[in-house]
Amino acid sequence: MNMPVSTTARLQFLHNNPPVQELYIGESPLFSAIRQHMRSLYSFLYRPEDDVHQNEPALMLRFEMQKWLTSPLMPDIGLFHRCGLADDGRTRRQWGAQAAQTVELLRDLITRYAEEGSVLNTEFVRLFVDLAGEYAEDRIGIWCHHKERDLYRDLLEGLAELDDGAFVSTLAEYRKSPPVDALIRFGPLRTSGFGSVPEALITSPSYRRLIRLVWKGLEDEDGFADDPVLPAHNYLATLTSVRNIITGNQGAVTAPRESEPVDDLAYLDQKAPAGKTRHRCVLVEFPAEYGVLLRPGSRLLVFTPDCADAEAVGYRHIGDVEAGDYLLIHDADADLGDVSVDATKAPLAALWKTALADVWRRHPGVCAQKMQQAGIGLLDLSRAVQKWTAMNGTVIRAPLRKKHFEALLTKVLDPELIPSMVVNGRTIPGWRRAWTEVESTRVTAIQHGAVENAIVNEQLVAELRKELPAIRDMISLDDVHRHLLQPVSGLTGSVAFKPVISLSSDFAAPAELLGKPLKMPIAEQFRADLGGDHLCA
Repeated sequence: MNMPVSTTARLQFLHNNPPVQELYIGESPLFSAIRQHMRSLYSFLYRPEDDVHQNEPALMLRFEMQKWLTSPLMPDIGLFHRCGLADDGRTRRQWGAQAAQTVELLRDLITRYAEEGSVLNTEFVRLFVDLAGEYAEDRIGIWCHHKERDLYRDLLEGLAELDDGAFVSTLAEYRKSPPVDALIRFGPLRTSGFGSVPEALITSPSYRRLIRLVWKGLEDEDGFADDPVLPAHNYLATLTSVRNIITGNQGAVTAPRESEPVDDLAYLDQKAPAGKTRHRCVLVEFPAEYGVLLRPGSRLLVFTPDCADAEAVGYRHIGDVEAGDYLLIHDADADLGDVSVDATKAPLAALWKTALADVWRRHPGVCAQKMQQAGIGLLDLSRAVQKWTAMNGTVIRAPLRKKHFEALLTKVLDPELIPSMVVNGRTIPGWRRAWTEVESTRVTAIQHGAVENAIVNEQLVAELRKELPAIRDMISLDDVHRHLLQPVSGLTGSVAFKPVISLSSDFAAPAELLGKPLKMPIAEQFRADLGGDHLCA
């Protein structure tokens, strides 16, 4: 494991090696046409009034396009099958003739582009080979998303073999990594949105040469790397830079002329859903293009492989979780006994339950009519009465709503069945005395459940710590590992070890989506400007 590099060592490196930025701007008429037609197709498919699942084809297009613009990923026509656009007739019926025509045109453009290749990918390979000839390979770093590493490995197949140490994917990894002669980055510099990077990449350089490959039209964020104390000073603006234009085949393509290149990343970010109140949240990304949105204050059961066994498993604040950790999702349970209602401590319940059972047995139709007239409008009154007259379990079974309980005891049963009582000069109706009994058992059951949950959690952590040597041999950052709990532990169920690929805090989503597994194309639409309207903490 790399240890953090000291500030003194970094400053000494920078003093001896003033950093330089080399920009390679890619211009490809064919890729520009694909970008333009993809924007049109997305606008045909995306409907702000629809929910996230109805918009899934559009969101998948958006997600794919974002990856094309910020990584070496090449477009492929299989995208249309994955998005449900393979059937031209269905596309025409659901989204219109223009959408179907655009899909057909894009198939042709993407097929041609696959043959022509990406000018930026070609330039990356050329640059890496040149750099490897000038420096040792371990003195070259690549900043990219964890799941993009294989894209770079594929481009360099037969030329270089890159282990994970060649890549930097998080701020924590950047701080731990020793300075390099060259750091390669694909895409613009932005603090939020898809492909964002921390400003420390510029404000705390750990390289001699920053080599960036960027498609034409994708601009760096205004104010990126501003000095927090002196806003007039910007570290990016003062960085010595060399700009190179890399052009592709200038052959004719079918696309309307644009007065200037469009920033597709900014365009796609503007399409986030509006209207509903959104809550600040953190996206935790797992393998297989899934993730979960969690509140910033969430406390999670986590496995940290780099920690000693005694500390590797435990509950942690989401702010302390890093890429490379594992989020543990479990259904562990234990038989800790049940809390039953003591009939001797609920004498009023015995009174009204007996009376209700008697009334229902003798005149069920009349009883049901009275209940409906009293406002107890449940769909299955017979089943409700059977439940309410039972005297077992962890709580006094009764109507869930207080007003239904009051109506039952005062309008369906004899209102004098449970007499009133005067306490401290105040008259307490009989139904309210009976309701106090009901509430008391509910509170006890909730407290018991909380205690039981705490015991299960404590036992679960202890058992996982015992079994960590075996677990370490089984887990992988590429797949979810499911660990079955042994009966000897006193627990039943299983624990899913979900590898954390990345965490991103610039998200805001409706409350009903928090904590639920989401496909990444759906989750990604909730990247947000956290200063916007309709946001809650």
